[in-house]
Amino acid sequence: MLNIYKKYHIYRKYLIPMDKVLLLYSGGLDTSVMAKWIQKEMKKEVVTLTLNIGNSNLQKIKEKALGLGVSDAIVLDVKNEFSEKYIAKEIYADGMYEGYPLSTAIARPLMAEKAVLYAEEYGCNTIAHGSTGKGNDQVRFEVTMKALNEDINVIAPVRDWNMNRPDEIKYAKANGIDIPMGGKYSVDENIWGRSVEGSSIETVSNPLEYDVYEWVKPLEETGNGDIIDIEFKNGVPVSLNGKQYALKELVEKLNVIAGNNGIGLINHMEDRVTGIKSHEVYEVPGAMAIIQAHKMMESLTLNKSELDIKNYMDNQWSNFVYNGLWYDPVMEHINQFESSINKYVNGNIKLKLYKGNIVMQSIESENSIYNYDKISYDNSNFNQDSAKGFIDIYKNNTVYASNARKEKIKLIQ
Repeated sequence: MLNIYKKYHIYRKYLIPMDKVLLLYSGGLDTSVMAKWIQKEMKKEVVTLTLNIGNSNLQKIKEKALGLGVSDAIVLDVKNEFSEKYIAKEIYADGMYEGYPLSTAIARPLMAEKAVLYAEEYGCNTIAHGSTGKGNDQVRFEVTMKALNEDINVIAPVRDWNMNRPDEIKYAKANGIDIPMGGKYSVDENIWGRSVEGSSIETVSNPLEYDVYEWVKPLEETGNGDIIDIEFKNGVPVSLNGKQYALKELVEKLNVIAGNNGIGLINHMEDRVTGIKSHEVYEVPGAMAIIQAHKMMESLTLNKSELDIKNYMDNQWSNFVYNGLWYDPVMEHINQFESSINKYVNGNIKLKLYKGNIVMQSIESENSIYNYDKISYDNSNFNQDSAKGFIDIYKNNTVYASNARKEKIKLIQ
């Protein structure tokens, strides 16, 4: 008997009884084994849900799910919804975790939301997902699902029954499940970014192998660069090089342009929610170009106080998203702040993309706070005499405290 059977029976007594299960289905090995396993070994009806947030072949995935005997296979193209309701909010908040745009994390609340919605519609009292016990996604899925419907059961067979790949492959072969030709790496992809982990990446003493690259060209293969023009309206990019696009299309076009110029490869050590430090590689060319352009536009249109507060709120927003807390009540307040302050982030910015660099060429906005007449050294439209009086008062806090400490030190000596 396969180990997977033994693991299941050990955990079975702890499971809440399930009548009908909605499975978040990708079409890969893990979720294909789950689809068959839940039906055959647990005697439960399965409905699959597949969301296209990148480049999934929905028809092919639906046919495969139905071929596994599931009662229904739901497939949805949600790229527009993902862009308008999730990516847009990340742009507002300059969403970055430990130096990279949040691509995988920002997709999880949408997936969890749809899973709960269709579980309720199809009468499923349980949702199954394919996350492992080492990663972040289990947290993101389950916290969000429970926040939306606390009564729904959630299982993660790979984690709960400690499945491993050899066991899954044996089970797939024994049950006639098509095993997709897996790549060298574990990859998660949507229109906002591509995450790559596993295999040789886990050996941190070695450089990245070239087969990691898919969206971003290695720097030595890039050309002479491109100049792009992005227009922002209320904090969201609405046109590229003078042509209007929906956010989804604009992101997809920038993925190509920025990627061809070596923009957006992030190779770093990451601190997971589960306390594990991992070596992760991200390809986020469009996201990196947009967020950097957005931050430059903010620097022109927001004052220092606004930027200080926004930097704090941006960091909080990013941590909450990364940690799976999209539906924590505080996020409503943070998102309201981000939406409010972004109404001033309007204008055009030209950028040079060259060998991994994003360099501002020009910037303009009707809400610009920059005042040429005040800053220019070529005119006298600034009363420099007032600076001395300002310094006389401004220095007091620092000077008085510094002198007091010096006196204290003298007394001690």
